[in-house]
Amino acid sequence: MPRVMPRARILVMLVAAVGLAVFGVSRFLAALDTPPAAGEVASVDGLTAAVTTASWTKMDHDMSSNAAPGFQMPPAMMPNMPQGDDQRLALSVTVTNTSGDTRPIRATEEFTLRAGKDGRQWTPTADTFGDLPRLAPRNAVTGVLFFDLPPAELAAGPAWVEWSHGDATTRLTIPLDGVNAGPGHSHTP
Repeated sequence: MPRVMPRARILVMLVAAVGLAVFGVSRFLAALDTPPAAGEVASVDGLTAAVTTASWTKMDHDMSSNAAPGFQMPPAMMPNMPQGDDQRLALSVTVTNTSGDTRPIRATEEFTLRAGKDGRQWTPTADTFGDLPRLAPRNAVTGVLFFDLPPAELAAGPAWVEWSHGDATTRLTIPLDGVNAGPGHSHTP
């Protein structure tokens, strides 16, 4: 005669099965939401990019009474200078068109800096790419993207460059050898 399982045992097995299913689906969705790891070189739509150098830009814009004697320029005469505790980070980026077709490229719109524990985002403050709307086949261009941020953000956690081109987004590592300390000058307004 077949043995009938008690209802409590069936209920426990059903709850365990549902719990495992929910756990499995949540892990699967979390894996889909995980961004790609940063690499030294990234490729998107026939273009490759790499951040080759990173350095703090030395700027003498201390407007405090503690600054060296001489003419004190007012902030209005120094447009686009870093504000507050921000420093200017220069990232040299090389973009190569490896395809046989001309590819669009808008460096200041496509590259952002992500840094710190929460992955805060900064857009370029300035650049040396100029108005380069496209890159010819099998050609490369190197430019510098400038980002204003507190040096502590760069030292607080991971940092990477996010490259969004067309429908694709990828990450590039930043060579941070000796960069975290900042340029060591005051930004007192």
